[in-house]
Amino acid sequence: GRSEGPHAAPGAPAAQLPWRQRARMILGLAGFLIATKLVTSTANSMASSTQSLILKNDLGFTEADLGFFMSCQFAFGGFANAFLLAPVTRMLGGQVKAVVRNSLVVMAAAYFVQAGLRSTTLGLFDAWEAAARTYVFVGVAMLLSVFQYSLSTSITTESTRVVPEDMSGTLLGMEHGIFSGARILTPSIGIAILNAAGASALYLTCGSIFLAVVVAWHIFSGSPPPGRKRVSS
Repeated sequence: GRSEGPHAAPGAPAAQLPWRQRARMILGLAGFLIATKLVTSTANSMASSTQSLILKNDLGFTEADLGFFMSCQFAFGGFANAFLLAPVTRMLGGQVKAVVRNSLVVMAAAYFVQAGLRSTTLGLFDAWEAAARTYVFVGVAMLLSVFQYSLSTSITTESTRVVPEDMSGTLLGMEHGIFSGARILTPSIGIAILNAAGASALYLTCGSIFLAVVVAWHIFSGSPPPGRKRVSS
């Protein structure tokens, strides 16, 4: 059949390879890591895209309150990246795979806690003052953001480690393209779940996604990527 483009000689630098071949190589080496980051980012996007609706409709935030909260969240994200990322990473185990696993577990638990608190069946929020509800919701949201940064950074660190250095640019471009495409759809999915079944169901869905990723990480993270053999001691 016709070739899709010029073929580089065996052992040629990545820059000389066709982009489809580079993409296949990257997916073979870091596909599971990219999938992990994509799925967890999807769940986080579903939750974050509905925050303003929950704060305004359920917790009584005004437009000014929403603006203040979003500014504080943005500032806290910068603070967490600058000062909390390193100690949190050490607390979660230090090594990349341990940090990813423990971040996944913590975030799954946090989403399930939010689901329980927002459940009308359990009615845990009904006996609380409005201020207490707000503090707990905002506190859990800030906690999630810290572990989200640790998770994302650790996955990026591991994926760039397993991919050849001259393919790092292609890897980052693929990640940005995939995540940008996913984030077009996830807000509408999150809002649809919120409108149809409520905040508890939304957070239960996010927690279940993270729990499924925890199971997948436990099963597959120890397997060497195709084309690489585990070094025996």
